[in-house]
Amino acid sequence: MRLEEIALIVQAAFAGFAALNVLFWRDLKPSREPSVSKRVSLLIPARDEAANLVTLLPSLLESPLKTLEILVLNDRSSDDTAAVAQRFAAADPRVRLLEGLDLPDGWLGKNWACHQLSQAATGDALIFTDADTRWHAGAPAAIAQQLESCDALCAWPRQAINDPISRLIQPLQQWSLIAFLPLVFVPVKRFTVAVAANGQCLAFTRACYDAIGGHTAVQRDVLEDMALARAVKRAGLRFRLLNGAKAVTTRMYSSAGDAFNGYAKNVYLAFGGTVLAFIAAALFNLALGVAPLVWLLTSWTLDALICVLLSLVARVISDWRCGYDLRFTVLHPLGLLVWLWIGAVSMQRFKAGKVSWKGRSYDLR
Repeated sequence: MRLEEIALIVQAAFAGFAALNVLFWRDLKPSREPSVSKRVSLLIPARDEAANLVTLLPSLLESPLKTLEILVLNDRSSDDTAAVAQRFAAADPRVRLLEGLDLPDGWLGKNWACHQLSQAATGDALIFTDADTRWHAGAPAAIAQQLESCDALCAWPRQAINDPISRLIQPLQQWSLIAFLPLVFVPVKRFTVAVAANGQCLAFTRACYDAIGGHTAVQRDVLEDMALARAVKRAGLRFRLLNGAKAVTTRMYSSAGDAFNGYAKNVYLAFGGTVLAFIAAALFNLALGVAPLVWLLTSWTLDALICVLLSLVARVISDWRCGYDLRFTVLHPLGLLVWLWIGAVSMQRFKAGKVSWKGRSYDLR
């Protein structure tokens, strides 16, 4: 069998997998008439997030959920984060401001903030979110309703894009879910490796959170969201991964520089956290996503064109489901190259012990 034929078969297999896989990625549909009796705690770690809280908190306060409490932890901010949160707390009793304690040895900043929030929360359902998210009014109730039939869930938000770096690589997160993760097995307890999570919207029943040790169990994990999701499944509990594009939106970065440094903070770990795993992932992505375009540009044959089109099937599906602009889907190969470049920088920083974020530096070697 010729190499070209093998390439077409492989690409067709991945395209077929993506087409079937998306059937198991359910949407989180906002609930306008909530039937939730349990108390729901929405938990927001905030470090220098004054500008984001001004838009996040009004979106949450539109929720019709009467059993909702909103806790904002001011994590040693240098801006007006505390003042903004306190202004909303004074106007609405559902909002409460907490002042974060000093960061102890052995903890990462966000994990410590989330731990403090969990200790102060009174809800039966704990929903962790980031300050740069925006919520549909019915989203908190919808998550609480979902937690009636599972122990934990992630509703993957729609990513609002504001810079060229994010334009190229942000959609790759959801693409990787559709292209490679067998979504049908995510809710199945015994398939512990079939899991993914995003800390921008991660929810637990209180019983589940306590059973897995909460953020205390992942106090030094950069990818604490993934670590928590894995812990749920290892504990034999039920985890769901939902498409939250219709319920929650986040704008992670406002500039290309922020995007580059933000992704470089953890991309190396996402690739496996070892040099061998990074090299293997790089070669795999180059073969699957970049090589077909190289083949087309060097041969201009029908087979090469078909191979390129097949290589874009998963990306078209994920961009469509997640609300991305399909005009930029054709930049998928370039996005992969940028992603791998940032991954190489991330690897170098981890090896040098130079990981920093939000004004804090960590040596994770």
